[in-house]
Parts: sequence; structure tokens; C-alpha cells
Amino acid sequence: MDIYELPTNDEILFALGEAPLGEGAEATVYKIHTHPKYTIRISNQLNKNDAFNYIKESELHLQKNVFGHRNFAQTVAYFWHPEDTMEFGPKITINYYCPGFSYEIYKPGRPVPDSEEALIKTKLMSEKILEIPDKAIDTIYDDLHFISAKEYSIDVGGGLFTNTGNILFSALDQRLFIIDLQPFLEKGRQGTNPLNTKGFNTPLFLTRGLMPGMERYKNEHAKDPYLINLRTEILDKVISGAERNNLNDEGGYLAGSLDKMAQYWKVQFSILNTPEKYQENMLKRLMSIKDVQKYHHPKEINIPYMRISGKSIYS
Repeated sequence: MDIYELPTNDEILFALGEAPLGEGAEATVYKIHTHPKYTIRISNQLNKNDAFNYIKESELHLQKNVFGHRNFAQTVAYFWHPEDTMEFGPKITINYYCPGFSYEIYKPGRPVPDSEEALIKTKLMSEKILEIPDKAIDTIYDDLHFISAKEYSIDVGGGLFTNTGNILFSALDQRLFIIDLQPFLEKGRQGTNPLNTKGFNTPLFLTRGLMPGMERYKNEHAKDPYLINLRTEILDKVISGAERNNLNDEGGYLAGSLDKMAQYWKVQFSILNTPEKYQENMLKRLMSIKDVQKYHHPKEINIPYMRISGKSIYS
């Protein structure tokens, strides 16, 4: 990435005066309309005045690109303020703009929809997920293979579920985009498998990432017959994608063997209230998937990656 391709500070400051493109628990994102390939991501630790001063007082650094032509809304540059530390990292980054919308029902900082309102949204968005073409599912599986080989992972937002806000669907492109990555967690951190090779890049986590209302409304929504049917179809769609693309759950953070991962799937089925008549077949299909490593593991790993999060620097 050539620094001269990046937006100027004036363009960035202008973007901060516009309406946000998105808001999350960690940061607010603005699209830089005068330079539409990029967004500016501002830590929620900064208010708008602080952000203006931070940019003016900081030095811009490029982030090494390890993803080639792929777009994960990744950091391409970051501002480093004299008061920043390596422990917490930068508070403002420049990222690629990624098209599409998320299936997220609840967004942090906004009023929580009541269960009935959320159920209507959950059903509608689940119907839309089922309309996604198989080609789009295959593309996101290819991305999962690719980022695992690079020792990056889907960001699960601090819990053991993939945040639906971190997956976008572009109706124009007819494809899904992963828009938030983290380098592999430190070996053994948070009780993770020290020999992991996939992070959260497995069918289990992709499935949960495509389930609107999966976490916040899991108890209320698991009892609705129509939604149960929709989610069972989504499970089948994701498992079919895993079969076509030779990706199983083995070797990820949670456990090493498929036998152990089967126990997590049983919990998944219970949360979703998946009809028992389908569970045995789904588990058999998941256990029968033979993993194929599509991409070579890079020699140059441990490249520092700057991002705004609970822990902004990884190496």
C-alpha cells in the first residue's frame, strides 16, 4: 500500500463530520466519501474533539498487508500518538471499506429491541440468509481457509460466538464478507488449545455468525416453530458448504478432535432446538468432513497487526 493512495488528514477530519457508517462496542466507523476505498475507525475512548486533536498530534504509519487483494475491512494504516503504548496500541486506524449490511439484530449503544420486535427481525433476516447463493457460501469458506493459513481468525467479540455484526452480505456482489479479524490468540490464552491451527475459523463459528439473534435472544427465539425451521435450514446450508469446501472443526481453539467438537455441536443443537430427527445425520456429516489445507502456512509470521479492540496490538 502506497502512502500516497491514502486519504489526507483533511479528508479524514471532514469524514468525522458526517454520520457514522457503523458503531460497535469498541469503535465508531466513518466512511471517507472523498476517498471511498477507505474508512476511518475511531476508538470509543475518544470523543470527536479528542479525535481531531489525536490526528493532528499523531504520526501516520502503514500496516503491512498480508492479505493480498482480499478485503476484510482490515487496517491499512494507523495513527500513533506520543501517548500511545505498545500494550494498548493506537486509537485511530484507516481501514478498507467493505460493502454490504450485517444481520445483527442488536447494536451496542442502541435501544435493545423487545423480544417480539426482535423476533420479527430475526425471522426476516434468517429468510434472507437462506436466499444467499451457494457461491457466496463457498467464497466465505475460501476466506476461512486463507486467514487460517495466515494465522488470523474471525473476531468473536470477546465470547465464544461469532458476532453477526462482523459478517456482511453485499446484495450487489452476491457474497459475504468477514470484516473484523484478529491474529491468533496467544498460545494457551483464555484456555484455548495450545496447538490450534484454525482459531475461530470453523463451521461451528461460521454457523453462529449467520444466526441473527443467536446470543441475545437464544432462549426466547428457540421456541418459535417457524424460526426453528429456518435455523435448521441455515445449519444444513453451512454444513453443506463445509462438505463442499473440505473444512471441519478439528484443530481450532476449543478442542483438538472431532469427537470433542461433536459435543459442542450437540450444545449448539440444543440452544437452537434443532429437531432431533436431523441431529444424528448432521453430526455424521460434520464428522465425515476431511479437512484439506488449501493455502500454505507463511514463513513470516508474528507480524505486528494494529487494530482497535480490547487489545489493539498483536504480534
